[in-house]
Amino acid sequence: MSAPFEALVGHESVKRILMSALNSGKIGHAYIFCGPRGVGKHTAAMCFAKAAVGASKNNDPDIITVSNDWSGEVSKSGTLLAGTVNKMRSDIYIKPYGGGRKFYIVPDGDTMNAASQNKLLKVFEEPPDYCTIILIAENLNRFLPTILSRATVIRFMPLPIETAAEYLTSRFGISADEAEAKAAISGGRIGAALDLIDDPEPERLRKELMNGLLSLTENNNKSMILFSNFLKTEKNGADFIFSALKSLLDDLVRIKLGLKDTVNKDMEKELAELSKSVTKRGAARMLDATMKYERVYKINKTDKITTDFRMTMFCLACELWEDIHGRNHRSKI
Repeated sequence: MSAPFEALVGHESVKRILMSALNSGKIGHAYIFCGPRGVGKHTAAMCFAKAAVGASKNNDPDIITVSNDWSGEVSKSGTLLAGTVNKMRSDIYIKPYGGGRKFYIVPDGDTMNAASQNKLLKVFEEPPDYCTIILIAENLNRFLPTILSRATVIRFMPLPIETAAEYLTSRFGISADEAEAKAAISGGRIGAALDLIDDPEPERLRKELMNGLLSLTENNNKSMILFSNFLKTEKNGADFIFSALKSLLDDLVRIKLGLKDTVNKDMEKELAELSKSVTKRGAARMLDATMKYERVYKINKTDKITTDFRMTMFCLACELWEDIHGRNHRSKI
């Protein structure tokens, strides 16, 4: 793919769409880049904007990243505030410094409430010819139908694990096994995989998870309580914990089925040891339980339902213990 998108790994269909707009000069006034966090949406938006305005540096005045910090607003909830949207509306009518096109990139665009979206709608209905707004989002359902109908939606999907692993190996020189593990744990999201390389904390959590799973094979209450306490105190790392736990348990299922293509190859000995204490059905149930409680966690996080995080993780630890020991913890523990 052409030079403007060299920084974007994969996403060839997205690149074709954006290159077509650049080559034809028919750049839309509003886009929504939608996909999971860390998948490459922001990188694509910056590449697109820099190519369109002819920017040769990162801090071009005609490419504005819209956030509460940019507007001087303070949000305790993490939502994009109405005051920020108001500042963007006013700034939009200032013509580009370069005389061509002006881009507004809005991370977490799906955190705007209905009132803020209605304020933005007035710009969507009568945008200046030189203005392009890119809303970056994880959840399209949070946008008003009127916003969706006036924007071009471009969907981003995680990369194949092999593609992400090849990039990590070539870019950072890490081993193929380590790259494959990081690519799988991140779910094919390059941004999330890079976090695993730059930050030692995810690797600590991953090792704690493996040790915790092994401890659950002990036939006593204490191991389950200690593992649940670990899960309950790591709320900030909950997204990674669920991702890593699913990866480990998926490998456990593969081992029980006699398959060789595991991802967490650096933990093969530990997984093999764990497999001695778990039946095939138990391993599958452990993976199912993790996916179930991840859904509970995500619903609670996105829709502000008051399910207690600590209770969610306690129940997860109980079910994992039960799936290993094959008895009902509600009556035996």
